[in-house]
Amino acid sequence: MSKLKQSSIKILKINNKTYLPYQLHQLPKFFDKYTTDFFNLKGYCYINLEDHSDSFNLTNFKNRLTFHKNLSGSLSR
Repeated sequence: MSKLKQSSIKILKINNKTYLPYQLHQLPKFFDKYTTDFFNLKGYCYINLEDHSDSFNLTNFKNRLTFHKNLSGSLSR
């Protein structure tokens, strides 16, 4: 098992799977801890990209991705 060492939060790629970070209070509506492929790291919940719907816009997600804690909820993920 490999250890993750990083100082910044970002989109992770592990074992050819892409995981997107979410703050715990901003989890998407489809999230179900029993059926969703996810893990927790440093207070963020990383959800597998394959669990998102077909209409999910990854480019929009990347453009809005910020971890500045003082931004309003609509601007942060």
